[in-house]
Amino acid sequence: MVALLALLLLALPAKPANPGGEGGSVPPREESTRYVFTWRGVPVGTVSLTRSPGRFTYTSRHLHTRDGQPGERRREITLEVDEAGRVRGSLAARETEAAEQRTRGAPVTQPVARGTEVVPQALWLWHGPPPVGCVTAREELSGREGPHCVTRVDGRQVEGTLFGAPFRARYGEAGRMEVLDVGDSRFTVAAPGERLRTPPELFAQGLPVEGSHGALALEPPLEVPARRADMTPWDAASARALAAKVHAAFPEKGPGAADWSEDGQGEAGSCLAHALRFAAGARERGVKVALVHGLLVVDGGPARPHAWVRVALARGGTLDLDPTSLDAVRPDTHLPLALEDAKGPALEAGARWLALLRGAHRVVRRP
Repeated sequence: MVALLALLLLALPAKPANPGGEGGSVPPREESTRYVFTWRGVPVGTVSLTRSPGRFTYTSRHLHTRDGQPGERRREITLEVDEAGRVRGSLAARETEAAEQRTRGAPVTQPVARGTEVVPQALWLWHGPPPVGCVTAREELSGREGPHCVTRVDGRQVEGTLFGAPFRARYGEAGRMEVLDVGDSRFTVAAPGERLRTPPELFAQGLPVEGSHGALALEPPLEVPARRADMTPWDAASARALAAKVHAAFPEKGPGAADWSEDGQGEAGSCLAHALRFAAGARERGVKVALVHGLLVVDGGPARPHAWVRVALARGGTLDLDPTSLDAVRPDTHLPLALEDAKGPALEAGARWLALLRGAHRVVRRP
């Protein structure tokens, strides 16, 4: 799973603040909010938003591997913004500045060009909820500009599109964004003052395991269902044959395009790619399986994030298979955290990974 994270960039449509309303006024002092970024339920980095008079800063951190060693990549963009939260130098900002200069009788120092106001993408939603309507926003890391629209506001829930991609956001009582969902990505606020293990720490060092023998468990426990209602029955022999086929199809078991593919297609891929390709192969055979997000403990080491599959058996019960290693899935090596649809965003898994990052659960062995 660590290898998968080498591919992930945080330049995805996301983040927020409302420059047109009360949230658009210059704050009396610096304000900052941090979000944890999960992709298909796996925490892969953080995004921090900071607003100070005349400036807006977007900072991203994500896990990568280099020469086989996990590390972090940090990117930071600072934009100059006016009191309405618009990017200084954009067409609307220049037009407003020119109008103000005319009002004062001063020479116009900026060329007047009529156009749509441009706001930082993250700043547009951060303070909200924003009203129904569209603005032109700039994606901070890429500099790409385009339409950002709110199509529905229901209390603290907002729906709309970012460059045409659907998004959904939820706000707290103070009007600050708490959760943003865009495709398979979710951004969840980290509470002020909350100590949070960074994703690189979780994936690089893993979680300590208390005890020397016995089945793995979480304390306090998390309930994971034995099966999903939408799983379809299959026979064990066919499932094992597919696992062996998927395992052999990846000559390189490291980061690759397969980790980004919904069907796990490619020659290189991590545990997630193996699980996704198994699920795709099962669908081709008319069978729906579940993706298991969990922890793997090898040779007495720490517990590290892992993914495998669960098959419903025609004769009753279920069968867990690990296409990455073909090792048996045992209670003393594999600990399930969530059971998800292989084609879904794995939101429950994401919430549970965040709970681990917060230190809300310990990994223990029960003799």
